[in-house]
Amino acid sequence: MYLMCVSLNYHHLTIDQRERFSFDAKEVALADQKLNQEKSILENVILATCNRTEVYAVVDQIHTGRYYIKRFLAGWFKTTPEYFNDLVTIFTREAAVKHLMEVATGLDSKLKGEPQILGQVKNAYSTAFDAGATGVLFNELFKQAITFAKRMHTEYRVSELSQSSGQAGLHQIKINLGTVKAKKLGVVGVGMMGSHTVANASTMGFTKVYVFNRTFEKAERLAHQYDSVVEAYPLDQLSQMLSELDAVIFATRVKKPLLKIDATNAFGRLEVIDLGVPRNVNYVSTEGINYYDIDDLNSVVSRNETERTEMLTQMASHVDAQVANYFKWEKQLHITPVIRGLREHALEIEGTAYDSLLRKLPDLDRHERKVISKHMKSIVNQMLRSPIKEIKELSIQENAQVDIDLFCQLFGLKDLKVGEKKNAE
Repeated sequence: MYLMCVSLNYHHLTIDQRERFSFDAKEVALADQKLNQEKSILENVILATCNRTEVYAVVDQIHTGRYYIKRFLAGWFKTTPEYFNDLVTIFTREAAVKHLMEVATGLDSKLKGEPQILGQVKNAYSTAFDAGATGVLFNELFKQAITFAKRMHTEYRVSELSQSSGQAGLHQIKINLGTVKAKKLGVVGVGMMGSHTVANASTMGFTKVYVFNRTFEKAERLAHQYDSVVEAYPLDQLSQMLSELDAVIFATRVKKPLLKIDATNAFGRLEVIDLGVPRNVNYVSTEGINYYDIDDLNSVVSRNETERTEMLTQMASHVDAQVANYFKWEKQLHITPVIRGLREHALEIEGTAYDSLLRKLPDLDRHERKVISKHMKSIVNQMLRSPIKEIKELSIQENAQVDIDLFCQLFGLKDLKVGEKKNAE
């Protein structure tokens, strides 16, 4: 048995290509089931996100596994297996496990260290498990990958280090207020920066996020993309609503300030983030007001980038040890030498039968011999598929050794010294 991953990802594919080879969320369970019916595939998990479509599989042989996975993808997406030759990246054995660990932790994401991918990996595994497409190896591997990624995100809170001025502003508000629960935020402007700020703020826990814009219809369209936590207002209502807000973020392109803040204002305590250039706020130091302009926030982002790089390096340094932990577990899985012995025994029988056939049919040409050999091996692989899956599951049951001994007896593996092979490995 071998582990492998066939990956279509953002490193090598354009967004147009990724869209073409993307599984709809409702299709993944069916796709897992269909893939699991392919020859050579013993276990499988399909991971589908906006930046990657990946097939993780336990296969009986690497070369046949590679072929049948590409054939499955070709059938699903209505193309040919050869079309994928220059598009896929293939990881096998230790490289496949390492890749999964890097994906789950976000180390292979576009935004390195982001935690959202962990939830997607968990959902992909859960879907495959419910579809009956996983077994002993993947149940353990994905459990280890998910646990490892959780630990990395707990020890290294990379996602909390803002990478944009808007994120830095929101983070600064959270620090100053202590919590954003039961707090109200205003966002002025619905351009790219304002829209990104609303998107991030909508999931942070604010009671309300009010969007203000000179063209009310644009603010309303943005608010409708989110649930009731986001509400739209015309810009001319900003001044009268400031006293109700705990924080406000300005993100508009204007030549003159939209607001003046000085000692004559009676806003009370207010967090003010000004992302505009020119600045959206004419600010004079005032008690109760915490004000940050774009330069203040850029210095925060710069410090964060240095810290992020250090944290990501530290996270990456743990991956190899986790890969080793998985293979240590696999070597201790006492059924592995039994399965290997079964395959070797079956191939010996196939080889003997093939040699006998050639002696009886000496006039076969090279092509005919190749076709016969290929089909004989295919028969062996199909015959072994079900017994291998069954003994893997039996191997973790309470009376596993009794079942393994009977299995070895039935398949003529009486001389296989399981304990000795396991120790030797």
